[in-house]
Amino acid sequence: MDRDVLDTVEREIDSEPRARFPGTAVRQAVLLQYGDDPEIGAGDLWVRVLFDADGQEDREPTLAAFRLANNTAIDQFAVCLAEKLPEIRLVEYTFSDNPVTRDGHGSRMSNLVGERLSDIREWEHGETTRELTRLGPAGLETLDTLIMAGAAATRPEAIRWSLDRIRERAAYQRLRELRSEADKLRNEF
Repeated sequence: MDRDVLDTVEREIDSEPRARFPGTAVRQAVLLQYGDDPEIGAGDLWVRVLFDADGQEDREPTLAAFRLANNTAIDQFAVCLAEKLPEIRLVEYTFSDNPVTRDGHGSRMSNLVGERLSDIREWEHGETTRELTRLGPAGLETLDTLIMAGAAATRPEAIRWSLDRIRERAAYQRLRELRSEADKLRNEF
């Protein structure tokens, strides 16, 4: 999507959290796309709502208090975003300095806004099963390389493409045979 269009939408979105979440320390809301953050997949848009916090020890209590005080408004904000721009997949609530912790993530919470229409159709027709996975930088780079090379349009498609290539290999076929033999032996006992 053109960055000028995104900038216009971002200005509209930026005023929403302050109106919906009065009395909170909301600094701003930003619209992010693929390339702005390694976790954002090709074709995805995220909204990141940024808070101010006095110190590291205030982050988790601030998020917990925000969720408790604004549970309904958080859901309504997600609906509002989906109506404004269906491509928005997730809204993330975090802090303006976004510190990273030992597990690679800062204090944050997120709310799924929508899914790609193609993903919904595949799931409804039984063609796919949802599987959540966490990938490190090397895994994300691999998927993004496949996307840039044209092997897939999205990260889930790149994973499916990779699995299809593995299934074509003779070594995989041999592993399936061994697993089948092991299952038969297990069932005999």
